[in-house]
Amino acid sequence: MNPQYYRYWGKAHADQEQGPAYHLLPYHCLDVAAVADVWWKQSFNIRRSFIGIAGLNEKQARAWLLFFVTLHDYGKFDLRFQRKAPEVWEVVNTEVSSMPIQLNGLSIKEYYHGPAGLYWFYQDLKERFSSGEGDFCFDDNEDWLAWYSWLAPVVGHHGAIPQDYEKDNLKYSLHSASQQILDTLKEARQQWLKVVELLFLVPAELSLNDTPPLLTVTKNSQTSATMLAGFCSICDWLGSSARFFYDDQSCDDLSKWYKSRLDIAKTTLQEAGVISQIRSYQTIDKLLNGNSPRQVQCLVEDLPKIPGLTLIEASTGSGKTETALAYAWQLLALGLADSIVFALPTQATANAMLKRLEMAAPLLFDNQTNVVLAHGRAKYEQNFIDLKQACQPHTAQGYEEAWVQCGNWLAQSRKRVFLGQIGVCTVDQVLVSVLPVKHKFVRGFGIGRSVLIIDEVHAYDSYMYGLLDAVLEQQRLAGGSAILLSATLPFQQKAQLAESWGSKLVTPNKNYPLITHCSLGQTATFDLLALREQQPKPTSVQVELIKTPHLLPDVDFIQHLLDAVVLGAQVCLVCNIVAVAQQLYQQVSVIIEQDDRFSEDQLLLFHSRFIFADRQQKERTVLNLFGAEPAPADARSKGHLLIATQVVEQSLDLDFDWMVTQLCPVDLLFQRMGRLHRHLRNRPEHYKNPVCTVLLPTENDYELHELIYGNSRVLWRTQQCLQQAEQKTESQVSFPDAYRDWIELVYSEEAWAEDEPDWVQKSYEAYEIDRDASQMTARQLITSNMNELSDNDSHVSALTRDGDMCLNLTPFYTNTQGKPCLLSGQQIDTLDESDRLESINLNSVAVPKYWGDHGRLPGTDKDGFIWLAMQIGSGECLSAEESSYLYFYNSKAGFSRVARTQGNAEA
Repeated sequence: MNPQYYRYWGKAHADQEQGPAYHLLPYHCLDVAAVADVWWKQSFNIRRSFIGIAGLNEKQARAWLLFFVTLHDYGKFDLRFQRKAPEVWEVVNTEVSSMPIQLNGLSIKEYYHGPAGLYWFYQDLKERFSSGEGDFCFDDNEDWLAWYSWLAPVVGHHGAIPQDYEKDNLKYSLHSASQQILDTLKEARQQWLKVVELLFLVPAELSLNDTPPLLTVTKNSQTSATMLAGFCSICDWLGSSARFFYDDQSCDDLSKWYKSRLDIAKTTLQEAGVISQIRSYQTIDKLLNGNSPRQVQCLVEDLPKIPGLTLIEASTGSGKTETALAYAWQLLALGLADSIVFALPTQATANAMLKRLEMAAPLLFDNQTNVVLAHGRAKYEQNFIDLKQACQPHTAQGYEEAWVQCGNWLAQSRKRVFLGQIGVCTVDQVLVSVLPVKHKFVRGFGIGRSVLIIDEVHAYDSYMYGLLDAVLEQQRLAGGSAILLSATLPFQQKAQLAESWGSKLVTPNKNYPLITHCSLGQTATFDLLALREQQPKPTSVQVELIKTPHLLPDVDFIQHLLDAVVLGAQVCLVCNIVAVAQQLYQQVSVIIEQDDRFSEDQLLLFHSRFIFADRQQKERTVLNLFGAEPAPADARSKGHLLIATQVVEQSLDLDFDWMVTQLCPVDLLFQRMGRLHRHLRNRPEHYKNPVCTVLLPTENDYELHELIYGNSRVLWRTQQCLQQAEQKTESQVSFPDAYRDWIELVYSEEAWAEDEPDWVQKSYEAYEIDRDASQMTARQLITSNMNELSDNDSHVSALTRDGDMCLNLTPFYTNTQGKPCLLSGQQIDTLDESDRLESINLNSVAVPKYWGDHGRLPGTDKDGFIWLAMQIGSGECLSAEESSYLYFYNSKAGFSRVARTQGNAEA
């Protein structure tokens, strides 16, 4: 007689499919195990990570890992799952399918085999897990905690790891079934358990009588569960692909059958591109196109060749990115990581980084490299997934099916970043790996197997730092590495980051540039004191201060800007608020329209509030005009004025002749100054030396600028430092000394004894309360047991940003046929399911969270999108009226809103 477990299906085709109608459940479970087995063998880093998590030798760690991965669909041994495909069920198990039972359609539809697997496993072995005797003993013994720590992540592979209480949840009890049915189902599960024991545990001299090691969980991290659930989930996706052909016949030798699937698993992993073929490290010179290493790049060969946290502090344009890539390459070549995830503060900086990483990828990897941008023009190996096919519910399980879930998850291109060799994303996509979002463990696993590089790490607020602490702790516990880059990092921030890696920084190190490495509770620093020829040459920026109401340039100063453009200067005016930049752009546009000396293309506006297609074009134009290599070559032959926001201060290689900026915190001010005279080239007369003009308030009130940065004391102290510099003969800021002197002074926790006004100190005390509350909110959200939210961009931004750009708004219009269209012109109801999510993302605009207060905007739909109906007006401008506001969009100015009673655009 065939064993009972052969009488259950694991995968079933819809009626129209060819070939066998179903795939037996044991076979699917072993397909997934085969993927895990081959991945284990081919990745030293995967082995290292799970051996470290389990605390066992390689043989036993592999045994427990494959044992539990094979149990991932334990909950499919249940009538409610089997009856999701009733015709198949009647064929595969004629005996049980003919037994009478009352099951309604809703109980079948709502049966979720993931947490049910936890329930059935516990109930099947309940006597073993009881801590005592008698009917009134409700506690579990320590054995259960260990088994739960492995089982919950694998049965939670479809999106959410079940909580311990699910083991007692009576909704899974199948109370309407007869005892005969319950006994038959249990027998099949028990037989399967014994077979899996023989396949994987016994060869490692283990058995079901043994207890697996407890996978520990820290206060702010579930690293073990994250790595295991993420690994199992991807193995399930790949093991559910079409290459694993269906088999509906039982076999005599399950071990032999399993071995026959290993070659299929190997091919599947190769086609997916998740197995990295890493080139041997060949020194940093290979990344520099024949140029010699300079400054911090000269330190990379001295860095420890072990997993750890590395902080690289070096000036803008000094080669931090290549330093990080070279060190990451060393770790990859040693088998300490399989891939790289590069996180940046904004989409603009991620776009700019993509080209650099595409050039570096073939040097690091032998195979066809997947360089994945987390949005927009993402290159991805299509053999991994045919999204158009995968997103359709062609299987009997519909959207519960693993391959369909894979397609849906990846269809939002921001998710693909975690499955390539090099992923480029915004930092939000990394931070959400520790938050209650479905499939967060796929992100966490992707990051854990990678070298995580985060650029401009100074640019994040208190709330985001609370999340970043948890990300770094998770990365450390996974045995991974992280590299953090910044030109300007206050000591208190460095100490906080080091603490998240289990290390302590006691006293500031004033050397600059500096690399700090933390590992195993120890810290080491690397500087250029012994390489004096590589120390950065002193440079200076002349500062010019202008006090003006609301930090806005007046008409005379705007004319001064335009006069510079006439002289051929490349000028940048940086505003702290999008609406201010838009207003100034409109104001200057009117002036140049009436002046024959200017052409329209000499004035540009660049901020974050564009749909992706328009923003991408803006980025290209900005980089072509102001980048390292202008395109065309004579692009700088005439002057330009760029009105921009913070998007220009981070990671973009831009070069201006004159910088004008509203007052901002000192570290961000230095970033803006770093866009002055960045490359050697001829400059217009009067702009031979770098000058930064800073607009200051006329009163002791920073207005909305204080709300933007949250800390008026930092603004006040920055202003004092600037005023003191202006009073000196040179009126200059000297680098690199200012990186340490100014930043430590401005960000010091101690009050400036005599000079600091009471209103500044009181404002800072309020800021401290808000900062602590933000970090507490972050910690509470990380450790909360709230139900996981769907993994869409609205939820990602809402959970990772503490109040700034937290709403994703999707404007649309109705075409002449009466059909709703995205701003790209795509008709929404004709979008293929696989394209829909990404198309909507690329046509959405990030707006402040408060825009949605008091019902001022429509509510979100089931996918988390806010839809705003707009009307087409003149000049390709779209408009809408909602509540007491008017909304406008065009490709030149972006998205804005105007309060009808005020007639002014808001921030």
